[in-house]
Amino acid sequence: MGPLSGYIILIVEDEPLVAVGVGAALADAGAEIVTAHNLATALEAALNGSFSAAILDVALGAADTGAVCTALKSRQVPFIFLTGFDTHRLLREWAGVPALAKPMREAELVANVEALLTCS
Repeated sequence: MGPLSGYIILIVEDEPLVAVGVGAALADAGAEIVTAHNLATALEAALNGSFSAAILDVALGAADTGAVCTALKSRQVPFIFLTGFDTHRLLREWAGVPALAKPMREAELVANVEALLTCS
């Protein structure tokens, strides 16, 4: 049993290798993982899924994840950004949301998700 055992984490990421790496790190820490690779799937999951927390890429192709942020917030699901951007509009609009820079270390990711879960 890892520090994230019993938690269900939504990963919204359009880069398959990044999604696999993030998912593996969180699964190794005990979390159950659900992955969405495009905006439609991510929004559906955010509106109808049951998640402990979410990790969102800022951009999914040409779209951003602002609608997913709004859906998660309305359902009181905490989330963090995992992004290669540091000046994206969405990061300014959601300035109170923690943001991790890609690439990140597995331990850093797990620690941030743990903190997100214990603070919410």
